[in-house]
Parts: sequence; C-alpha cells; structure tokens
Amino acid sequence: EAVEARNAADSLAHQTEKSLSELGEKIGGDDRAKIEAALNDLKEVLKDESATKDQIDTKVKALNEASHKLAEAMYKNQSENKQDDKKNKDDDVIDAEVE
Repeated sequence: EAVEARNAADSLAHQTEKSLSELGEKIGGDDRAKIEAALNDLKEVLKDESATKDQIDTKVKALNEASHKLAEAMYKNQSENKQDDKKNKDDDVIDAEVE
C-alpha cells in the first residue's frame, strides 16, 4: 500500500509541476504560492524512504486541496481552446449560392 501511495503521489507531483509550468500565470500569486508549498511538502515526504502511507496521503490531500484553483484554470483553458477551435472551423465555411 505504501508503494502504491508513493507512486500515485509521485505522479501527482509530476502532473502538478507540469500544470504549473503551463498554466501557472493564469492563477493568482497567493494560490500559486500555496500550490508550490504543498508540492514541496509532498516532495520532501517522498524523499524520506521511511515515510508512511498516512504521511504521504496527508501531503497528497493537502496538494489536491491547494491545487483546486489550478484545476479551475485548466478547465477554463480547455473551454477557451474548444471555443477557439470551433471559431476557426466556422471561419473555413464559404457561403455561396449555386444557380
């Protein structure tokens, strides 16, 4: 169980870092600082080979709670991209009359 928790936590840390690098500018400085602090706490626990599953789970929960704003930014970014894609597809339509 501890190994599975460690692997899941490591994956979460990696994904959060990636999301922060891509969308970090779309969230406020305070929210970004909270996410980075929770991410660093999780990384520190993962460095400790003797960390228990409960210790890892506690830090994962804290990171999930802190990264709520990041999830909102990701969702908003995806919605904007879909709207842009739809707008671009609509731009390719040529309206013509055939006699």
